Amino acid sequence: MSKVLITGAAGTLGQALIPVIAGAGYHLELVDIQPIESEYEFHQIDILDADALSPVMEGVDFVVHAAGLHGIHLSTRSPREFYSINLTGTFNVWEASAQAGIKGFVFCSSVSVYGESRRPPREDAVVALSENMPLLPSDIYGLTKFLGEEMSRYYVRRYGVPAVALRLGMFTPEPFFRHGIRLLYGGVDPRDVAQAVLKSIQAMEAGKIRWEVLNIASEVPFTKEDGPQLRKNPLPVLDKYYKDAVNLLKERGVERLYPIHEFIPISKAEEKLGFRPEYNFSWWLQELEQHPDYRTPKNPPWP
Repeated sequence: MSKVLITGAAGTLGQALIPVIAGAGYHLELVDIQPIESEYEFHQIDILDADALSPVMEGVDFVVHAAGLHGIHLSTRSPREFYSINLTGTFNVWEASAQAGIKGFVFCSSVSVYGESRRPPREDAVVALSENMPLLPSDIYGLTKFLGEEMSRYYVRRYGVPAVALRLGMFTPEPFFRHGIRLLYGGVDPRDVAQAVLKSIQAMEAGKIRWEVLNIASEVPFTKEDGPQLRKNPLPVLDKYYKDAVNLLKERGVERLYPIHEFIPISKAEEKLGFRPEYNFSWWLQELEQHPDYRTPKNPPWP
């Protein structure tokens, strides 16, 4: 079976990926700057150390590049650190991968690449973040992910290595209520992200993808026609699509939600990968219903 190398293996996504990729029968090789205990081959490596990366690529077929700084680090890490880790680090991983002759590369990007394109044009409108929108990053994190996508596109052209850039919604760990409501605001469960990565590897392995950029987020039923109500008060829209959702939320202390300004279509990922997230808001509502003691500690629960 093919070997998959995961950078950032100690992170939230890395930890979600390991059982999913291994469970599909792939051999694993793990890389992180932080030490972890694992039954799989692990290398404690800084991706800024190019010389250390090359040897571990031997025999690797697919690379999942999940290492890097994220949006949650904007308040604690400098722009120079973002540039160094997210761009020089990505260059080092790509260069070692290309020289090793890998068969495919998954770049973990972010919906932050859309930046200013996420602004609704009117006070009663919502934005559907489709993959063909202009990329206008509004912070250093979004910029590094935008440039990381362009770097990946270059290596596809230069070396013919198939690649997929996954524009991920928010998936940092959150308490139950914040996690569930966040699924309506561009969030995604890490387990669904792991499935998207697996399906990307399988699609490249089958020769179905040379280069694709795909949104990966929780599935929501919203449309642009819902815009005025989503911007005013999202609760009636939830009742439109999720039976008895509002009554359940109010029973658990949710009296209101903040306006929803955008939603993230994932139809392209479904078309190209057969990806359908399992842990959506409807799943979360079922979990909430099965735990009568669960109540929101904050109103609104998100953000």
